[in-house]
Amino acid sequence: MKKFYNKLQPRLGGYATYLRYFFSYLIIVTVLIVSFFLVIKNQLSRRYFEQRSLQAKVILDDISEQIDENLIYLSQVDASLKSNIKFIRETYKTEGGYKYYTHQELTQYVSTTKIIESIVYLTEQTNDLLTTRQHVVYKDGLFHLIGDATQLIFDPSLYYNATSGQLIFLSDGSSEYLIYFPAISAQANYTFFYILDRADIQEQMKNRMSDEMTAIALVDSDGRFITGINSSQLLPYMDSLDPTGGDGIFQIDRSTSLCVHTGVGNKFSMITLLSNQFLNHQINQTFANTYAALMLIGVVGFFLILLAMRITYLPLSHLTKKLVADSDTRMDYLELLDQTFSRTEQENQQLKCKLDNYRLSMQKSLLDTVLSPQQGDKASEKMVFNIIDQLFDAESNSDIYAVQITSPGKLFPGADIQRYFQEVLPGENSCLILESHPDSAVFLINYIGTELNKDEVLKALLNQLYEDHGYRSAISNGTDSPLDIPAIYENMLYASRHWAELPVVDYQTLPPAATDFAYPHNRLNQFSALLKKHQFSAAGKVADELFQIIKHALSDRSRLPDFFVRCILLDMLSVITNCMNQFGIDFNAYDDLYYETVYFCRSCPCEEKAADIVVNVHKLLALYEREIATSVNPALIRSVIEESYSNPDFSITLMADRFHVSIAYMSYLVKQELGQNFSDYLWALRLEKAKELLLTTDTSIDEISVTVGYLNVASFRRKFKQETGLTPSQFRVRPSHTVN
Repeated sequence: MKKFYNKLQPRLGGYATYLRYFFSYLIIVTVLIVSFFLVIKNQLSRRYFEQRSLQAKVILDDISEQIDENLIYLSQVDASLKSNIKFIRETYKTEGGYKYYTHQELTQYVSTTKIIESIVYLTEQTNDLLTTRQHVVYKDGLFHLIGDATQLIFDPSLYYNATSGQLIFLSDGSSEYLIYFPAISAQANYTFFYILDRADIQEQMKNRMSDEMTAIALVDSDGRFITGINSSQLLPYMDSLDPTGGDGIFQIDRSTSLCVHTGVGNKFSMITLLSNQFLNHQINQTFANTYAALMLIGVVGFFLILLAMRITYLPLSHLTKKLVADSDTRMDYLELLDQTFSRTEQENQQLKCKLDNYRLSMQKSLLDTVLSPQQGDKASEKMVFNIIDQLFDAESNSDIYAVQITSPGKLFPGADIQRYFQEVLPGENSCLILESHPDSAVFLINYIGTELNKDEVLKALLNQLYEDHGYRSAISNGTDSPLDIPAIYENMLYASRHWAELPVVDYQTLPPAATDFAYPHNRLNQFSALLKKHQFSAAGKVADELFQIIKHALSDRSRLPDFFVRCILLDMLSVITNCMNQFGIDFNAYDDLYYETVYFCRSCPCEEKAADIVVNVHKLLALYEREIATSVNPALIRSVIEESYSNPDFSITLMADRFHVSIAYMSYLVKQELGQNFSDYLWALRLEKAKELLLTTDTSIDEISVTVGYLNVASFRRKFKQETGLTPSQFRVRPSHTVN
């Protein structure tokens, strides 16, 4: 380097020393930059490895959780199978054909549950054995699982009397089975278990594998592999690893880690092998490709930042000062704006949640007045409270039915039948007496569960009551909304009028009947959609339709219509306030009117306050419309039209998009501000501009047509003559004949 410099110095003259220091500094800066990137690379590599390991742990936890969820689902399938009335009946029959029907029921469960490969069912009384797919032989209390050329023995006596289902892995070196054995008493007259499809678990693993996860396996407490992907790669590490030693990531060496999740199915573990080599290769390749690019970007970026400051910083500063009155100049403007918008959004969201919770609590309270038990009956009061909470719980997977049961000519045991439903239906507090009479009672059934044949189960129970006691029944359609209780009550009454034809009448099998209490979900959704689009005229008409529904329902004097009416009113108020809150209208501007209307809806007789409620709702709509109108500067409307009239594509749609309102509401604002509709005002403005150009310039008529926003010159000439009585050429030559 020094020789090269000495040879070059005579030629460079006075620049030699300059270049010497320049290159000296360049070398120093280059070393610093390279060192900086190496440090960053190491730090990022370490953090990247940690993050990817944590992601692998999350994936492993997800797979384990999915397996546990499958086991929970199996317990639900098991409970469903045990409570399947049709299955129970068939298993107790002695005719030769029962096996076929029982086998059909078992096959249906297998076909609908992917993880189940086969179900094995044994009736102890007759030693009858049924299986769906697996070839099984039962002998001397042992099940022999027959493979292609192997036979594996399963002893169920080792697993009786457990408090919950057990996951069991059987292996003899040549055959392997993963079995789910449900909680069965040793005194039970049956035994059944599920043979699980390990390929399904393996597919779940395969779908979640990533490049750094080279192997994954499910192992038992003895370290035996049950199923997995590339399980053989884990063999060298199994001797030094305790699968039950707890969850975590265990470093094997600099390039290899093991991630363990224990407690899968209570006593199994999920293990994955993490390879850092792939991650290291990716990072090295990424940094190698970005060194030069980062340096070039740094140079170009410096100049771009100077330019961008003038484009973005000054407008941002002005915007911040407008929106944040008492801004802290030491804080970042984006941070200030983010705080302002976040605070406003949070306040709006809190207000929405508060109003929604308030509406929900009032609807629960209204339903409580309908379902309230006898005073002093604490157990019944608690049951009502629990049922109401379940009815309004959107995640409970419940369907609501109204059922009327009668015992003509004799005293009806309503409390006994209620206890019967409580015992046979899933979940707690599944039945409530809605009405009680000497020879009949009306029950509200809250059937919790994910099965699709709930109505068939209820019909089977009611038919059983008729066979055993001669009780006649009528059942409504099911609904998942407690707001539809008045409607299903009416449908139940309609079904009960057909007892002369059938002892157990299902409303869904009858011709549809009109009801005055079908909850107007669609109209309320339409009301909300119109308000969000600021189509106030159409929203007002929908509101009047809802008031007509309410007026018609008030003619019925029972408690259910009162609940029906009040809930509709509360939902209407909720729709209006949520829309106003979403648009940013201050709640303090209408809180008195809102709370007064809520008080009328909640606590006053609807017949007495109906007129006041209607007036208040329309006042809220008018306030909403007025607030929207004032949010658009009327003077700006005229200014925008005058600036954009020459654009051939200019329309009321573009105006609405500019001001973020609906087309209908934009038309309304234009008419209010300008005294005429948009198209008439736009044409009048274009006509005046065209007249001015005709009189003051020599521009051709075709050019004038385009200048004022008309690409179709023939259309412009025709409209000009219709308006003035003269063609554009005649108007230019004889301006005194212009018609105003």
